[in-house]
Amino acid sequence: MTGFIGAGKMAEAILAGMIRSGACKADQIAICDVQPERVASLTERYGIASYSSNADLASHCDVVILAVKPQDLHAVCEEIASHVSDRCVISIAAGRSLAGLEAGLPAARVIRVMPNLACQVGEGMSVLCRGHLATDADMAAAERLFGASGRVCEADEADFDMVTAVSGSGPAFWTQLAAYQQRKAVAAGFSPEIARMLVLQTMLGTAKVLLETGQDFQTFMDAVASKGGTTAAGLAVLRDSEADSILATVLQATAERSRALQQ
Repeated sequence: MTGFIGAGKMAEAILAGMIRSGACKADQIAICDVQPERVASLTERYGIASYSSNADLASHCDVVILAVKPQDLHAVCEEIASHVSDRCVISIAAGRSLAGLEAGLPAARVIRVMPNLACQVGEGMSVLCRGHLATDADMAAAERLFGASGRVCEADEADFDMVTAVSGSGPAFWTQLAAYQQRKAVAAGFSPEIARMLVLQTMLGTAKVLLETGQDFQTFMDAVASKGGTTAAGLAVLRDSEADSILATVLQATAERSRALQQ
């Protein structure tokens, strides 16, 4: 049984992917949350089980996924610590280190995961790192469960602040850029609906080409930009602007906030 403590949007995205892909059957998933109405909604929608307390869920599940807010993680660990001895516990709480998790759950086999909200549509990016007690079998199980909602990879925890910035928070940054482009297209005379479709389909198509062909970014840009053409003119402005510096500042601020959450 795989149990979710926390039933927010990310938890729903992940469990829905598990069911949709067949990684888990609905009757192999359980949830617990402080909002009874949210639990009732998800159990009815997906046919999953529920428990009235975190400790009760932890005692009945082989894998426990902590999908709570970072500020709530310490209290949850105190509730379940005595119930997860020699069990796999996976945390998706941003900015909460393996050391902190292992201190709170000293007998558990801990894994830390940074997913993103694209898990909602099966196109998420989840990055995993293992604690000292986590086994190869635990990592394989985590890859299977999170891979049901997109792509997965493993990284050192030392890199997780930048993972948070690039992947965890990245969807919001790409959306901000899309919003800029939509506004400019609307100002040029397009309807908001057409402008939105132009921007989003272009983002989707670009990502698919890069992923499926394996082209590096520069090769792809060179293929799009004819010498002396329209794309080349726009790229020249980007290269001569402060775009690189601005993006570096955005990622740095995000990564620094991730580090601050671990203080």
